[in-house]
Amino acid sequence: MLIYTRIFNAALGQFKQVATEMEVTWRSSVDTVANLPTSDNFEQDVRYVIDTNHLYVYLNGAWIDQGAFDVMDIVEERLMQGLS
Repeated sequence: MLIYTRIFNAALGQFKQVATEMEVTWRSSVDTVANLPTSDNFEQDVRYVIDTNHLYVYLNGAWIDQGAFDVMDIVEERLMQGLS
């Protein structure tokens, strides 16, 4: 799955969004961002937050918002992987 993180480019003095392909572990959904667990998380855990319709991935000790979840994005990604 493509995971998006922000990296600071010191030369430009701005953040750049970077996409990285990685294996993830899907965990159960939570109702709100406040319900994302603060302990017993593992790198690359992914959770869906129901009230915002966003996916969050756990990286470097923090939940990172991956934006709105669109199931068709996942289906398309799986189809493209199968074709390559």
